Amino acid sequence: MSAASAQQRLALVIGQSAYDGRVLATAANDAGLIAQTLTSAGFEVVQGRDLNANDLRSVVRDFLDKAQTLESDGAVMVYLSGYGIQLEGENYLLPVDARIQRDVDVPIEGFRLSDLVRSLERTPAQVRIVVADMARDYAMPAGSEPIARGLALVEPPSGFLIAFSSAPNITTGDAPGPYGHYATALAETIRQPGVPVDEVFNRVRLRTHETTKGLQTPWHMANLGNAPFVFFEPTESASAVAPPVRQVRRIEDVPAEEAYNIAVERDTIQDYQAFLRRYPDHPLSRRVSALLAARREAVVWRQTVRRNTSEAYWTYLRRYPNGPHAADSRRKLARLSAPVAPPPAFEEIVYEDLPPPLPGVERIEVVEVVTIIRDAPPPPPPPIYLLPDYEEDVEFVEIIREPPPPPILVGVLPIPAPFPVPRYARPPRSYYEPIAPVTPRGPVAIPVARPPIREPFVGRPNEPRLRPQRPDPAIPRQPGLTAQPVPISVPSHPPVVSPQAPGPRTQPPRLPSRPMPPVTAPGARPQSPAPARPEPGQVRLPPDRQPTVRPQSVQPAPSVQRPSADGERPAPRFQRPAADRDPPPSMRPQRPAMGFDGPGAPRARPPEESRQAVPRPQRPRIEEERPRPVNPAAQPARPSPSPEARPRFSSPEARPMQPRPMPQPMPQQARPAMQPRPVPEFRPSPQARPQPMAPAARSAPQPQPQRASPQAPNQRPQCPPGRPCRPE
Repeated sequence: MSAASAQQRLALVIGQSAYDGRVLATAANDAGLIAQTLTSAGFEVVQGRDLNANDLRSVVRDFLDKAQTLESDGAVMVYLSGYGIQLEGENYLLPVDARIQRDVDVPIEGFRLSDLVRSLERTPAQVRIVVADMARDYAMPAGSEPIARGLALVEPPSGFLIAFSSAPNITTGDAPGPYGHYATALAETIRQPGVPVDEVFNRVRLRTHETTKGLQTPWHMANLGNAPFVFFEPTESASAVAPPVRQVRRIEDVPAEEAYNIAVERDTIQDYQAFLRRYPDHPLSRRVSALLAARREAVVWRQTVRRNTSEAYWTYLRRYPNGPHAADSRRKLARLSAPVAPPPAFEEIVYEDLPPPLPGVERIEVVEVVTIIRDAPPPPPPPIYLLPDYEEDVEFVEIIREPPPPPILVGVLPIPAPFPVPRYARPPRSYYEPIAPVTPRGPVAIPVARPPIREPFVGRPNEPRLRPQRPDPAIPRQPGLTAQPVPISVPSHPPVVSPQAPGPRTQPPRLPSRPMPPVTAPGARPQSPAPARPEPGQVRLPPDRQPTVRPQSVQPAPSVQRPSADGERPAPRFQRPAADRDPPPSMRPQRPAMGFDGPGAPRARPPEESRQAVPRPQRPRIEEERPRPVNPAAQPARPSPSPEARPRFSSPEARPMQPRPMPQPMPQQARPAMQPRPVPEFRPSPQARPQPMAPAARSAPQPQPQRASPQAPNQRPQCPPGRPCRPE
């Protein structure tokens, strides 16, 4: 397994199109196209569509939490599509609920791009790519302070590649098709296997410049060092259709059309000046002069903001009194408490790393850049060694020519048909379902279709190719989905990590990863599915301790015997004689097998005809089937049968058990028959006067009958009832 296929990849894709009164036609479609392309390249995509200010920051926070869990060789990519505004050297992405009335509203309502870059610097990823497809013209309300158009040039930190959909300070419009020119070129170039990431964006610039007839020239700057990164790794058989060997050519040694494409592909001030020195009178030189003037002004402004001194802003105002950042310079000077007008004498800043203007050639003012670019003739097509044939990827071309299906859920990007793995490209190690953190259903996972794998084309170049048949979509009008979005359970409160805990202070991400089963190449042995992950709190048992499945059979309920009321142990139950047994199975109604048994198991009812034909035999009632009273003291005592009346069963087949001899009652416990208690005669006597009253006399007022107390044999009643005792 190669390093590229085993690399952890994470992407953030946001498309903002539903602005209040400023709906963008292709912003959400472009984001959906890039999200589907990155998913086929093995990226785990966190996406969002039409987010307000709070939702936008929430999605970015979830993305940064997941980025903290990447390995040291991981890759991160960010793609932002929507309205972008620059102010005082900072670039902002506008949420859909932004209300921009003045220039001071931009930092409050917008999302600053530099904050995201600084947060990504602290992630352990090795490659970080930030693409801002938001160089659209945002008209400010009338009467507000002017601001520069487009995006401001930035310098990428170490380990970054930052790309804009258009050159700095130059805006672009939406394309008439279903997708924008820049997003289409980016998706097409990403799918070319084995192309380094810096070369990918060079080809994107050439392709976009060609399709827009020179009106849009993307910009990018890389500071990746020696970090190798390709979106798709080529296979071993890619040498059969190896691309043409690229030669390093000098602009002075090639024709004007080829020199023009080389200058645009390199996109530096030195190469634009080389073209103007070699072909100063060529029709394409006016567009090159306009691109050079815009780039020089953007570099000067970037260095001015970096210095952030009154001398630097005065130098800019002296060079560009009507430049696009003149209003920003005046705002900066007011913040520094310096006069806006440059003094007669001050130390002017000299930028030594910036090539000086060509005398007699660079005569175009920066305010005329947009007009000259529109009036210049269309550029020539780039040579094949700079840009491969666009119609080579047939499946991709067919998909992007069709408009994407409507979004299936609020907050979810449009999902086009799945892109097949490029020919002569090695599939990534794993695929992941995209995650949309902000939807009406909460965070959801989007079960997109797996990218199909095509066989490499073998044949003659002019031989027609058969178009693969697309499978029927599982969801109507959603060819890129296999099921409806699945809600994801997320913790309401993130776990708190103790400062004294050993190891790095990182928290688990709020959004879990949703890997898809790997896709095997044609002809390869399919891999066995990975075991399902246990749910949180569930313990996975080893195979030898897995619970066994009990056979489905109904066992008779065990009889629970309770002691009788007099405390005697009940006699054991014996098998009934043959004459008293139940009818044979042929005469008894059949009972269906139950899935479980026990005292609480439901009793199956026989069919209606069986219950009418065969009478149900009488069975002795079972104690446990009777509901137990809640208060046993409130129930009347049930008379206990005598031992002689208890039924005895004997079985001819088995030796009967001898009943246990019953204990004989004690004589003193025998109850005598109820007889009227004799009332003693009350007679006063000196011998009987000190004797206490008998216990029976004290208990006479009690209503319940009492046992007669034993009397002496010679004692007789002394007092008649109700009369005084008479002396003897």
